[in-house]
Amino acid sequence: MRIFLGVLGWTGRLIVIVILLAAMANCTRLGLNYASLDTEDKPGAWPPIAETPDSFLAEREMWKQRLEDHVFGPFPEGVDAHLVSHTVIDEAYWNGKGTLEEYVIEIRGSGETRKFTLGIAWPKAKQPVPVIISQSFCGNQTAFAYPAMSPPIDQDVSDFCGGGEEGVMSRAVKLIFGRYISSPPMGQVLDRGYAYASFYTSELIPDSRKPARALMPDYPHGERGQVSGAVAGWAAGFSAAIDILEADPRTDAQRTAIIGHSRSGKSALVAGTYDRRIDAIIAHQAGTGGTALSREKPGETVEDMLKTYPHWFAPAYQQFDADGAFTTPVDMHALIALNAPTPLLIGNGRRDVWSDPNGSWRATLEAAPIYRAAGTSGLEQDGMRDANLEADLVFWMRPGGHSITAQDWNAWLDWLDNVMPPGKQVPAQPNTASMAPN
Repeated sequence: MRIFLGVLGWTGRLIVIVILLAAMANCTRLGLNYASLDTEDKPGAWPPIAETPDSFLAEREMWKQRLEDHVFGPFPEGVDAHLVSHTVIDEAYWNGKGTLEEYVIEIRGSGETRKFTLGIAWPKAKQPVPVIISQSFCGNQTAFAYPAMSPPIDQDVSDFCGGGEEGVMSRAVKLIFGRYISSPPMGQVLDRGYAYASFYTSELIPDSRKPARALMPDYPHGERGQVSGAVAGWAAGFSAAIDILEADPRTDAQRTAIIGHSRSGKSALVAGTYDRRIDAIIAHQAGTGGTALSREKPGETVEDMLKTYPHWFAPAYQQFDADGAFTTPVDMHALIALNAPTPLLIGNGRRDVWSDPNGSWRATLEAAPIYRAAGTSGLEQDGMRDANLEADLVFWMRPGGHSITAQDWNAWLDWLDNVMPPGKQVPAQPNTASMAPN
């Protein structure tokens, strides 16, 4: 730590110290507590998903509508993604392991448009490859550790990490949230045969309450109505990326995975609910408003989240009664269940009490029968620490806090190998509309 601060200079040191002090102000946020492994005497999921798993599958559209009305607002289903430009950045990326490229994508709908840049690292291969699509908290220069990548298209959108992996903010973020919070172990991903694509969410909707709310009425949308929560708008980026990548012959269209951490984990679950082309989902530490139940919980409450990030959700979510009965007629066990039968790994850290692993485990238990009814293996573990990385529904928990670590990536890649092998036959998807590829 002393060496790290010495390299930064006085300005950098001050910034890092301020960030660390802010994090240390709350032991739960920093990760000095342990999540309980006990599910006794804790409130159950409310309301129950359905009388039977089959009835939930039959009423899937109704449950989607509940989440739209009370939590996320409409998903921009039916918008079109168009390729604006395609650029090869480096044909010998990462010591020759892959090719680094950029796609500028424009989303069109309801007479509105929005552009963003999708970066992608392709492994050297002679056949179509599986693709992992992620969302980044930083721009592509940081996400791919490559300063020559393009900055955000919108000049009013700043790169939180300062435009590169070696920036002060990027280093500080990695110090607190893990080595791989802003970019993956790229060599390992390419060696395992995966292409890795990523986009900066703030290019679609800025992660700031006033700019986000000001932009949403002009965000492209379809028949479901105007976007009213950033999480749903960011989720549309996954679908737009799939539209473009599935048109590229290098993509194995039967093996497309999405990964989201924290707020992007919420976004990944929303995307999986609507876009049935997705073949595997990793929602890591998605917490409140993502995978954790909302009543009588440790860590972050709905009230906490809405004070800090009200733009993530529909305005109707503000009606949540934090002090009394849970008044929103849907909770996150339904969001998990709506992703069935798509293979889903729910990631957690034992010290990440702020994201409430215990509440996520109880939500997963409630959703597990829906996965089995949808024709998958479902949840094949007895406890929070007994993850079976060969199952279609996995609750994964490692030591540590709110971060992305090498241990996470090792497990994720092993799981993706298991649930997306070449030629795997997947259960039929529920009969619901999805964004059609171009």
